[in-house]
Amino acid sequence: TMLLSPEEVAELTGFCYPSKQTAWLRENGFIHEIGGDGKPKLLRSYVYSRLGGVVERPSPEPKLHLR
Repeated sequence: TMLLSPEEVAELTGFCYPSKQTAWLRENGFIHEIGGDGKPKLLRSYVYSRLGGVVERPSPEPKLHLR
């Protein structure tokens, strides 16, 4: 999925409570949003790239060259 699961956010931050998770994310400079449920939301691709992974990008579609 596009977003980290609540369990993955807890694993990343080391905290179970959303308020503690949000504080940790803020202190460590992670860009996140707070959902309507009060829990932090993080894009999986952002976290992966932040931790040194390489995010695979889809190859661009071929371009048609007319003469």
